[in-house]
Amino acid sequence: MEKNEYIEFEMNNEDKFNDLTKLLDLISTSKKSGDYKSDKYWFDKFPDYALKHYYFADSDLKPKFETSNADAGTWNFYSMTEHLVENIDIEFLECKNNGNGKARLEFYACGYPYGGITGLTMFLKSFDFKATEIDEGGGVYKVQWTSETEFKLTEIKDTLTKSSLLSKIKKFFNS
Repeated sequence: MEKNEYIEFEMNNEDKFNDLTKLLDLISTSKKSGDYKSDKYWFDKFPDYALKHYYFADSDLKPKFETSNADAGTWNFYSMTEHLVENIDIEFLECKNNGNGKARLEFYACGYPYGGITGLTMFLKSFDFKATEIDEGGGVYKVQWTSETEFKLTEIKDTLTKSSLLSKIKKFFNS
């Protein structure tokens, strides 16, 4: 049995959760087919309330309402869509409502490094869902939000075997 990575998050709005799952289906289909779609396509697919969480360059196609500034932790909208569709080396598996105000996005990392969890975490945040726990493949972490756009991770459990390549990489960078 293969182990899947996940992000657990606070799920506080059923309509936004439905919007998220529909968009994840479109992203997953685009990733699998290699048909990455245009910037305008993705711009039209994101709900307005999610677009407000991103910043747009002066030369970008952008909404007619105010969006975020290019502050620390804030992603450019088109960098995010490129990250999700083209760059992050994962397969989206399932996004499910666990009840009691919690949900989980499960994915399979196709290789390491796969692009990390920061983009996925901020993507969820654009739907007003805050990550609470993350299994990024090498460990399980509690998420502590330090601002609306930045977070830090505290390890709960190391899930690597001592001989795994990811474990050796992690040990190298931590020494």
